[in-house]
Amino acid sequence: MLNFQNNQNRKIQNDQAAGLRRIMATPRPRVVSILSTAPSRDQARLMANLATPIVAHGNDVLILHASHESSESIYEINKLPALLDVINSESLLQSAIKNSGNGFSVAKLMPAHQVGKPLDSFLGEQLNAIFIGLAQQYEIILVDAALNSNHLLPLKALNEGEIIIKLTHQPESIKEAYALIKKIYGQLGSRSFGIIVDNASESQAQLVFDNISQVARRFMQIELEYFGAIPPDVHLSRAAKLGRSVIEAFPLASASAALKQIAQRLDGRHDQAAKTKLASLI
Repeated sequence: MLNFQNNQNRKIQNDQAAGLRRIMATPRPRVVSILSTAPSRDQARLMANLATPIVAHGNDVLILHASHESSESIYEINKLPALLDVINSESLLQSAIKNSGNGFSVAKLMPAHQVGKPLDSFLGEQLNAIFIGLAQQYEIILVDAALNSNHLLPLKALNEGEIIIKLTHQPESIKEAYALIKKIYGQLGSRSFGIIVDNASESQAQLVFDNISQVARRFMQIELEYFGAIPPDVHLSRAAKLGRSVIEAFPLASASAALKQIAQRLDGRHDQAAKTKLASLI
């Protein structure tokens, strides 16, 4: 009888360990919305340059266009059906997803002229459900995002995900970035934000981050997280003219090194590797 109980206990423990390993080995989709107060023409370039190294590490990546400030044509999705069209039965989901040819996929949430207009609650819930279902197919979704007239991102899932603000060291960009944080804070309350400083040296970026984080902490009790600086680099525009990411075209460029570091922080597989290693010890 004792042996039977011991065997049963071992079976239960083994089943629990196997279940935990399955849970911990299954990557969760990571949704990262990037708002920008830098020139909008640079946003698509940033998204592609971040997606490329994340894909290289074995992740499935989707870039979702959800902004009225950056051009659909740069992503080559201006003729692509939107996820909103899927809800309206005007298109199938698979036809709303485009392979970029660089390893990641691209889609658009809704036509750009509609992004700034809040959806009614029923349509919003339907689109949110479509997005959540789609998110299960990817390790990470990078969202080229903008706030709507309610000072929110267009979907509940995006407002509950990670938000990063890209700014420059120029005073007007810093002021606009703080205004974005304040608007979102007014709707969602205290939450964290990531910060990327574009077109700046590391020392300039650290100074910008220190100043804006001190103000956010003092007046809104908000903690900001520094994701890194992207230095001025002619290789960025040269790579764009070639239709390639700077990391692929000029891997030794200073911008490539900076973007790789930022992408590594976004790459969920780094966290997952640690979890999987822990699960293997159980």
